Amino acid sequence: MTLIDAHVHVWDRAVLRYPWLDDEPELGVPRLPVDLAAGATRATGFVFVQADCVPEQGLAEARWVAGLDWPALRGIVAFAALERGADVAGDLDALADVPGVVGVRRLLQGEPVAAFDSAEWDAGLRLVSQRDLVFDACVRNPQLDALVRLARRHPDLSIVLDHAGKPPLADGAQSDAGRRWRANLDALAVLPNVSVKLSGLPAEAPQAFEAHEYSPWIDAVLTAFGPSRTMFGSDWPVSAVGAAGLTSDEWAAVALDPLSPGERDDIAFRTAQRVYRLSDAARNPTP
Repeated sequence: MTLIDAHVHVWDRAVLRYPWLDDEPELGVPRLPVDLAAGATRATGFVFVQADCVPEQGLAEARWVAGLDWPALRGIVAFAALERGADVAGDLDALADVPGVVGVRRLLQGEPVAAFDSAEWDAGLRLVSQRDLVFDACVRNPQLDALVRLARRHPDLSIVLDHAGKPPLADGAQSDAGRRWRANLDALAVLPNVSVKLSGLPAEAPQAFEAHEYSPWIDAVLTAFGPSRTMFGSDWPVSAVGAAGLTSDEWAAVALDPLSPGERDDIAFRTAQRVYRLSDAARNPTP
């Protein structure tokens, strides 16, 4: 089966600086394509997503990844400081010269709601759209209503919701937080420019979470977006550590194996290929 893991990270702190890893000894060791491969035997291709190095090294990170010995790399979602508004144009121009860049991400999960509605962000996102790049939106579930507003203002921008909007797994699908997450997911799914990654849930799960407990959350994602607007991602290595951690292979068994072949193919590779236009950027195009 063709399987594009559309959300992985690699890093080497001897090359670039990642302050958020200072207090993460298990994660902070070098994480390179050879390490990923050990737990991703089912994957035939990967999309690297920026790993939140210091902002001034965002372009260097994209160039470093593009230069790795990584034949299965299919695309790069690079960092761009979109809060700079029109001034980010030069950064986007520089990224256009990096082989394989298909999208950009600037984390929103730690930002106040005001950032979602700012004129600077709107200007930066318009430039992303004009360059036919995808915007990966990484938010926490209480921020989803603000993301709905942002997505409505930018109907020409292709937006990928990372990690299914980080649902409140510890609270349960029938909790108030779970119902709000589902309502906002449905509101995003109405917008044709938004797709979603079935990724990152193990990183949000409490320690005792078992594989079958993901089912209502996965079902909610697929009911809202359908398989043709949902893509698979392992969020390696972030979602592979800890008591609830799962490798790419293990997450594929949870998220993909229960599905019909048609559903599985959409989520496993067709959606990622279409949204990120991977056939145009791939090193090793899928036959």
